[in-house]
Parts: sequence; C-alpha cells; structure tokens
Amino acid sequence: MWTVVYMSKDAEDILALRQALKDIKVISFVKKSDEYFTLLVPSREVSLAHKIIIDMEI
Repeated sequence: MWTVVYMSKDAEDILALRQALKDIKVISFVKKSDEYFTLLVPSREVSLAHKIIIDMEI
C-alpha cells in the first residue's frame, strides 16, 4: 500500500526529496492533484522516508 509522506506546492522540493529517496533505493511515486504535489512511498518505507525528510530540512 502506498502512503503519502510529503505534500508541497513546490515541484522542486518534491523532486529533490524523490531523488534523495532514489539514491538510497527507496521507491517513490509523485502525484499531482490540483495545486499540490504529493510524494508517496510503500508503507514499509514510511519511517525511512520521514528520516530523509527531517535530515533534508525541507
């Protein structure tokens, strides 16, 4: 199951975070809805994704 871990109106933030996740081999999916981009990861990767978000200070 996919879980939303981050939402932003700024595509650059989402793409930077997605690249950071990709670098450590975490699968992610970006979805655009209305004004927002959402970043989703598999539910088993949520903890690791949150750690990356915190480390990046986005």
